[in-house]
Amino acid sequence: MLVILDVKGAAWCPSILNGLKACGCPKNLYNLTKSYFSQQTAVLSTNSIRMEGAVIKVYPQGSRCCPGLWNNLYNSLLNLKLTTPTKAVAFADDLILAVRGKRACEAEKFWNWKLSKITAWSKSNKIKFNREN
Repeated sequence: MLVILDVKGAAWCPSILNGLKACGCPKNLYNLTKSYFSQQTAVLSTNSIRMEGAVIKVYPQGSRCCPGLWNNLYNSLLNLKLTTPTKAVAFADDLILAVRGKRACEAEKFWNWKLSKITAWSKSNKIKFNREN
């Protein structure tokens, strides 16, 4: 069974910062990234209305630093203990999950178990996936 999960939306900044801490990012680079996230605002203005708010998510294909930050965030997903017969491969903001079983019902059982781990990861990191077959 092969399933492709495509990220819908954006990456949550606190998850990226947690990933940087987890990989032992130097303090000066961590603080620079934290400052970059904390000073982001979005402005929407029309002829009569102006709205401004803090940015709490970044887009994987956004600024120049986003691909590296996205890879760091995805490391925590790829490091989940999925065990055999499962293989997870990431490319950009896509995740390919391959599950093997002797019979279809066995593969489906493994798939459901692995998907529950990925679902828990995505909820804790506030990421939604689009599922493609």
